[in-house]
Order: sequence, then C-alpha cells, then structure tokens
Amino acid sequence: MDLLNNIESDVAKEVINIGLSKAADSLSFFSQQKVIIRNSELSFKNAEEVDKISEKEGNSIYILTTEIIGDMTGICYLIFNENEADELIKLSIPPSMLQDEEQKQMMAEEILKEADNIISASVITQFSNLLNISMHGGVPAMDVVEDDKLTSFMKSKGTTTDHLLQINAQFHTETTEFSPEFIWFLDNKFIEGIKQFVKDDPTLEKLKNIK
Repeated sequence: MDLLNNIESDVAKEVINIGLSKAADSLSFFSQQKVIIRNSELSFKNAEEVDKISEKEGNSIYILTTEIIGDMTGICYLIFNENEADELIKLSIPPSMLQDEEQKQMMAEEILKEADNIISASVITQFSNLLNISMHGGVPAMDVVEDDKLTSFMKSKGTTTDHLLQINAQFHTETTEFSPEFIWFLDNKFIEGIKQFVKDDPTLEKLKNIK
C-alpha cells in the first residue's frame, strides 16, 4: 500500500520543490554562479523493505549526515559520488587554490558540509513551516565510504525510523551540473502530518504562503 495517496504525494513534492528552489538560490550566492534545478524525482519507501538505498557508485562516496532535532526526529543524508563532490569543490573555491592540492583537500570537507547545510536546511524548513512542527538540522558530519557499504551505513543510524524519503535533483550551473541524492529517514509523524494537512487545511493557499 502506498504511504501517501496522489494528492498527499503532490503536496510533499511541491514543498520539496520550494525547498530545493531556495537551496539553489543560496548555492548561487555560495558559488558565485547561477544555480537552477533542472528536474527532481521523489519517492517514499518503507525503510525496512529497502535492500539498496543509493544508486551512487564508486570507491569514494561522500555522505553528509544531519540529525533532525525537535518535535519530529530523523536522519538526513546528502550523498555525492567522487566526481560530483569534485565539481562542487571546483565551483566553490578560487581557481588559484585548485592548483594547491593540500589547500583544496583542506577546503573540501567544509564546502561539502556547507552544501549540506544549505540543501538540508531548505527542505527541512519548508516541512517545518507546512506541518507546523518545530524541527531543524543539527551540525552535519561527513564520511567517505565505498558504494557497497552505503545502505548498511545509513540504516545503522536510522534504526528508530519507519520510512524514508528519497529525492534525486539535478543542480545545473553555466559550467557544470551535479546530482546529489537527498535521503531522509523519518518517523510516522511526517506521514501523519501530511495526511492531516491535506485533510483539514486549505492546501493551495497555505502552500502559496510558504513560497
């Protein structure tokens, strides 16, 4: 059985698109290039039934972990393969620093953590506003793992949650593009909140107010 019906799913997708658009605006300021969202895909799944979560491949997968703090708990992951991480790093630091591998590596983790702060916070904030639930993301942590260890890594931290929300979005600039995966392990409060919102509130009007 689907976790959300078509209307509920459409509401969730609209809120996520609002969050991603705001993230793109923030990334534009951060990278000094215009960033737009080309497309995004969303799916909801039962966490226990998923055998493989991420489609990223490679020996060095960068995974940013953010704990959700507040009235609703959960864990967010932002995932880049090595090439995507490198593209974002090159986009975000001066060309002169790219020639210095030591400086580049020193900056890499901070850049990826800041990207996680921007993208995760934008999506979390929109749902907090929509569902009238107090929640925010904690300080992100970064790990680098092999692709065959991604699912076990994420599940080991998301054991108290029931569902996962997966977003694949393509961020495009005039010089490059990158497509991180955004995966959110969440509890039943999220599903219940969406259902209650659609049932009891003037949905379109409230969505207009949070844009």
